[in-house]
Amino acid sequence: MTTDAPDRLLYLLQVANASFPTGAFNHSYGFETWIDAGTLDDGARFESACRDWLRYGAAPTDGATVAHAHRLAAAGDLDALVALDHVVGALKLSRESREASFKTGRALLGAYRDVFSADPLAPFAEAVRERRCEGHQAVIFGAAAEAQGIAIGEATLAFLHAALSNLVGVGARLIPLGQIESQRIIREAWPLLTQGADTACAMELDALGSATAGLDVASMRHERLHTRLCMS
Repeated sequence: MTTDAPDRLLYLLQVANASFPTGAFNHSYGFETWIDAGTLDDGARFESACRDWLRYGAAPTDGATVAHAHRLAAAGDLDALVALDHVVGALKLSRESREASFKTGRALLGAYRDVFSADPLAPFAEAVRERRCEGHQAVIFGAAAEAQGIAIGEATLAFLHAALSNLVGVGARLIPLGQIESQRIIREAWPLLTQGADTACAMELDALGSATAGLDVASMRHERLHTRLCMS
């Protein structure tokens, strides 16, 4: 699909926005467990944890998935997209994290098709309906971005920025953080976001994986918290 440059930018601004109906703004990646335990009780500790999550978790897993999905969609390789979706599911070690990933993915798929009246992902949507794959958010984001003519680096960077912004929004609600402090955390992460997107785009498929074992455990514990405001 050929899309003008202003439209490509507007597409990214809309789809990566927290108001786009995917529910991703309520995904804490296990951070709610740490906040509940008092491990992250101020802006400095939260910011440090966010940067580690971005560098060692989000970029080499979902970020790299966006890049690979973009390439596979460009090649029209449905079977490889389905296989990639299985890899993503296997990388989500906790039940809640995995469910959040494919629930937000299916919501993204439905909203994309309804809002933009576009159906380039119909074969993949059919695979999801037939339960050949789960439909994870990063896979759908990358494939949809390619269909809209978004460059692979821009798509990956937008995805990571949206994920970080949503996570900082969780911290703002639960710690809580002030609006200026929240925005500063995102702004200070710009170089790391750019580096993470570059790393993700260059990563081989068999290198996908995270090094955030403590956060994986926190995500597993999340479903047993006495109160939960987030989906994971």
